Amino acid sequence: MPLFPCSISCPEVPRKCAHDGTTGDPSLYTAGANLLHNRFPRFPSGYPMDCPVPLYLQLAQRLLDAIEQAAMPEGTRLPSVRTLATQHAMSVSTALQALRWLETRGHIEARPRSGYFVAKRPKRGKRANGTGAAKAAGAGRWARPMPELDAQARDHLAITAAPTTVRLDLASAETTLYPVDRFSVLLRRLAYQHRDLVGSHVRGTGYPALRAQIARQAMQYACELDPDEIVVTNGCVEALNLALRAVARPGDVIAVESPTYFVLLQMLRALEMRVHLIPCDPVTGIDLDALKAAFDRGVPIKAVVTVANCNNPLGSVPSDARKRALVALLREHDVPLIEDDIFGDLCFGETRPRPVRAFDDAHGNVLLCGGFSKSLSPGLRLGWIAGGRFTERVKALKYTTSMATAELQQAAVAELLATGGYALHLRRLKAALRVQHKSLRDAVLSYFPDGTEVTDPAGGLVLWTKLPMLDGQPRSTRTLFEQARAEGIGFAPGHLFGEGGAFDDCLRLNAGNRWTSELEAAVRRLGELATRAIPAQGVATRDLQL
Repeated sequence: MPLFPCSISCPEVPRKCAHDGTTGDPSLYTAGANLLHNRFPRFPSGYPMDCPVPLYLQLAQRLLDAIEQAAMPEGTRLPSVRTLATQHAMSVSTALQALRWLETRGHIEARPRSGYFVAKRPKRGKRANGTGAAKAAGAGRWARPMPELDAQARDHLAITAAPTTVRLDLASAETTLYPVDRFSVLLRRLAYQHRDLVGSHVRGTGYPALRAQIARQAMQYACELDPDEIVVTNGCVEALNLALRAVARPGDVIAVESPTYFVLLQMLRALEMRVHLIPCDPVTGIDLDALKAAFDRGVPIKAVVTVANCNNPLGSVPSDARKRALVALLREHDVPLIEDDIFGDLCFGETRPRPVRAFDDAHGNVLLCGGFSKSLSPGLRLGWIAGGRFTERVKALKYTTSMATAELQQAAVAELLATGGYALHLRRLKAALRVQHKSLRDAVLSYFPDGTEVTDPAGGLVLWTKLPMLDGQPRSTRTLFEQARAEGIGFAPGHLFGEGGAFDDCLRLNAGNRWTSELEAAVRRLGELATRAIPAQGVATRDLQL
């Protein structure tokens, strides 16, 4: 049965109704923040094509979809009536009718002499009383429903979406520890002197000078990279994404360290790949015996992912001998290794540890991913991947994923690397991080419950902390997470870093902040809350295995 009976007439039939196939400009205009985009078809597929749909309902649906999908906050100003009419090739009265339809259902509100604004959104599941345009188009918008966020993803988004006063959650140094002022001057100068960095087409694989400098830097720790195999990416996360897609397909099994970086777990879910967890030691890194046992059991591992240098969250750095052994084991089984070396430059030793890729000789079996978000500037979102024997596939995937990465910031980083500015900055940053690590670790051991365990990492930005048992049961940091956030203190709860409720009694703390009395007070308060943390109810605490 048609959702809109043909007896409902369009105000402008037959000139512009769904029957005649006429299409106008499909773009959606927005004032100010440009939150509405050219993402909605002229006639949404959810509408039946055997009867006309009123134009005002078509416009109302597009506006409502844009408001919800772009997550426009309450009070965002909508385009004027005349602007909407012009953009969508309809009369002013039709555009006004669409806005009034949204207003009567509580989605927007009119303000005298100011226009229409986004109202406080109704709760999910109560959209426009279940009838009209909202219901008509909603069912046909997607080919299949978008997956719901699991608890792990929701907690991760809570960390990033609502910053706390005390940032012990994200793995990042505070702004004063990065060369922000120098970068600002450098970016302005480069934009002025080299207009092509902004006004010309961007090269897909990356700025040549930066790729050459990345290869030159790698030579300093005996890792040979060919500039032609390096692809610059939008952060190290994109590099990991490209690497996974280059070596595996949906349904394939990927072996990862446990605990591991929570975004990697979410990425594998999004790519519909299966996870096999390999224990990781805070000192020696990935458990090679457990990995070998998985191969011996016939686990169909398609690739292995490791953060060998300053593992996130444990901070481990395996010996060169263990790195060689890992390469040999994977070569024996013809399984590629994806190495995330984003923290390699932040190791505290006098000599920067070599990545696993350095021990791969000429086989090209290791896809090395790196970047500058942790060591130089989080806001740049600048990463890279050296694809080895998978380079051509990585390049093709980069082209179809994001095509290219903006070159202005690439040029700035290339200059810092070439002039020695990066090396000087790293010495200062690592010296500060070493002090901050010790201060934070000492405070945790002083203020947290007796029996609390804290890693002593070889570098990086984080400390991994395990709470002691309470009445024979492991404590849960999930409630602690909510309590601390309510008081403006952020941290990363342990369950983000595992599967099936593993590490629920752990938390990751960011050591990237300068030590102050305010930070010490926050750690003391977090310790008080941790003392009262209750055991998890019915939550498994061991990793799931295939």
